Amino acid sequence: MGTILLLAAAEIKASAGGVEPVAELLDIKLRLDPFSASSLDSIDTARLKSGQYLVSNLQDGGLQAQARIRLQDRWYLLTGVFDGFQTAHIRGAAKMMQRLITREPRSFYKFIDEYSTNYDLPIRVLSSIEAGHFADKLSTMHAPNYHASYDIKGSSGRFYTYFSDIDQVVELGPVMFRQGLKLQSVMVIVVFAILLTGLAVYWLMYRFEVNLQRLERATTRIASGHLSSRVNVDSQDAFGRLGEAFNRMANQIQRLMGVQKEMIRAVSHELRTPVARMRFGVQMLEDTAEDAYTQKQLHEMDQDLQELDELVDEILTYARLEEGGPILEFKSANMLDLVDQVVEETRRRTDKVQVNWHSETVAEDEIFSDVEYRYLHRALQNLVGNACRYAQSQVHIEYSFENGLCRIDVEDDGSGIPEKDWTRVFSPFTRLDDSRTRASGGYGLGLSIVRRIIFWHGGEASVGESRWQGAKMTLAWPQTHQSQ
Repeated sequence: MGTILLLAAAEIKASAGGVEPVAELLDIKLRLDPFSASSLDSIDTARLKSGQYLVSNLQDGGLQAQARIRLQDRWYLLTGVFDGFQTAHIRGAAKMMQRLITREPRSFYKFIDEYSTNYDLPIRVLSSIEAGHFADKLSTMHAPNYHASYDIKGSSGRFYTYFSDIDQVVELGPVMFRQGLKLQSVMVIVVFAILLTGLAVYWLMYRFEVNLQRLERATTRIASGHLSSRVNVDSQDAFGRLGEAFNRMANQIQRLMGVQKEMIRAVSHELRTPVARMRFGVQMLEDTAEDAYTQKQLHEMDQDLQELDELVDEILTYARLEEGGPILEFKSANMLDLVDQVVEETRRRTDKVQVNWHSETVAEDEIFSDVEYRYLHRALQNLVGNACRYAQSQVHIEYSFENGLCRIDVEDDGSGIPEKDWTRVFSPFTRLDDSRTRASGGYGLGLSIVRRIIFWHGGEASVGESRWQGAKMTLAWPQTHQSQ
């Protein structure tokens, strides 16, 4: 661009300072400033005084060229701003060269040496042999028209124009095209890249969320007892491998639970058959025995066998609940009716303690809940029966409703449960006082069954201290059942 600026300087000098016509001819921004007012350093000033020019990059991607020019006995700084290479620059340069050739009396070759040596736009007069290649194009190459030739990569070009005054074809170039982009172009590319990156990240996060939801749903269903649930694997990425590992784990769990289920059934069956035979034999002996001591021993053996039979039932019930086997049918039921039924059944079985119940909640929309009536009846029956075994004189049951949760409290006035044992009282086969539990007929499974039943209802079972410093058992579950 320096050569074009020097040609512009010569044209301005010849027109006595006409900057605007030259700027319009080259389609660039030109400005004249007093040289003495410039803020150039000493090195750049020396270069300009020696006849050279300065070229610097602008922030918006353009180029700024500067040269020193003398007008009317004063020195000026000519500044030109090039936004990028344009064909108007070559056309304007050819036009100015034609005017200079017309104005200058010196020979054209001296002009070539003066304006082409060591500048960024080489100018060369073609030999007659080289010019012969353009013989059929001369009519369209009269300056400022030209013929352009570009390399195969499009990174440089040569421009040929014909000066009829000297009958010569002149080559301008090669011109190396700048590969940089303007700031506006860079900003557009950056914004477009950000948008593409955002879309890619959104897509990845969307797929991550979808796959995570699949895994979460399968995990929740397996935790709810649906052991046949699996993750749908449709890719071989990290989530696909995780899904395959999850499915293998689920297969193994289902297989082990199936083996456990079959083993419990087989053991229970094998236990019940000999127990039934033994009870039958003991009862026959008891009927024929005349000795009171023998009858007493046989009666105690019969009770032990009865307990063993009941224990098998408890084990089967607990195993079925623990493995997620039961298919629960949740229906809306009146909780006050449920509590009343359990209380009446308990009163018929025992007269040791007084069993009462109460509820401040009587609104219809608060006493109905989605439950599996048979299992919840079993859970409450276990709690009330357990309280009756350890109570001294009374058991109290309370139903309440708050914030969408149904709650049943069962309190007794017995010796209570130590706070240190509250966390393990619901564990299977746990006996806090083995001799007392044995005497009361417990197996250590009743509260475990209660915990599993209320778990399948989406609730929790907890233990605390009653108003009489005895035990307080609490069941709390959502009024509305959310199917998995």
